[in-house]
Amino acid sequence: MKPIIDIINHIEDNLQAELTVRSVSEYSGYSSHHFQKMFAAVTGLSLGSYIRRRRLTKAAAKLRRSSERIIEIALDSGFESQESFTRAFKTMFGANPNEYRKSDSDFGLRNLEAMTAGLISHLRRGGIDMKPRYETRGDFYVIGVGKIFERGKTEEIGDLLWPRLIKRFEEIPNKRGKDGDFYVTYGVCKEIWKDNQIQDHFNYYAGVEVEKGSVPPQDMELIYIPAQKYAVFTHRGGIKDLSLTNQYIWGTWLPQSGYELAPASDLEIYPAAFRPDDHDSEMELWIPLVSAPQVVGQ
Repeated sequence: MKPIIDIINHIEDNLQAELTVRSVSEYSGYSSHHFQKMFAAVTGLSLGSYIRRRRLTKAAAKLRRSSERIIEIALDSGFESQESFTRAFKTMFGANPNEYRKSDSDFGLRNLEAMTAGLISHLRRGGIDMKPRYETRGDFYVIGVGKIFERGKTEEIGDLLWPRLIKRFEEIPNKRGKDGDFYVTYGVCKEIWKDNQIQDHFNYYAGVEVEKGSVPPQDMELIYIPAQKYAVFTHRGGIKDLSLTNQYIWGTWLPQSGYELAPASDLEIYPAAFRPDDHDSEMELWIPLVSAPQVVGQ
C-alpha cells in the first residue's frame, strides 16, 4: 500500500499516459472505493478532476512557453479533440486556450498544496489524538437540514447550514442526547457516487439524534445511520482548524493504518458543551471502517 505522496508522484509521472480510476487504484494497493475516498479527502478533488486539472495546468504552461499548435497540446494532454480540450480549459481558467496564450494573467492556476506549517503546528500542540480509539456503534437516526456542497467550497456549512438547524431546533421531535441544557449534535457527510466513481460534490447534514419512527419537520430530512465500526479521532480547537485534523486523518493516518474504509457516512459529533470558536473545545470525527488492520508493506 502506497503513501499518498507516492500515488500523487505516480500520477504526475504518467499524466501523458492513460490514467484510469482502476489503474491508479491498483497502483495504490487499495480497493477502488477506499482509494477514491481517501484521495478526494486529501486533495479536495475526485481523482478524475485532479488528473484533468493537472493536465490542464501543464497545458497552460505549454501554451505560454511554446509555439505548439493548440491541437497538439490538446492531444498530448489526453484530450480526443481540440473542441473538448477548449471546453475543459475554459471551464477551469475562464478563457479559451488562444485567449490564455495571448494574456499575461494566470487565470488562477490551481496546484496541489504540500503539507503546511499550519498542519505541523496543529499536530505539535495536540490538536488531534494521533492514534484513534475504535468503537462499534449500533444503528440510529438523525433529523437535520442538508445540502449538497462542492469540495473546497464548504464555507456555507458553518455560515448557513448550522444556523438553519439552530433556528429550527425546537421543531425537531423526540430528540435524544441531551446533556444539561443542550444536545449532542451531528454532522453527517454522505458521498455521492455515479458509475462507481466518487463525485466532486457531497451531501452534508447538520442534525440531532432522534427516536426511531420520528417524522422530520418540513424541509428537514430523516437520516438512517446503520450499525458500523469506526475509528474515532478527537479534535481539539475551533472549527477553523478542523480541516487540519481532516488532513492528518486522510493524508497521514489512513494510508498507514491498514484499514479499509466502509461505504458509509463519516460523522462529526459535537458535544453539548462544544463552542466553535473555543480553542479548548473538543469534538470527534468518526471514520467508518470495514476491516481489521493489516501490516502495511506486506
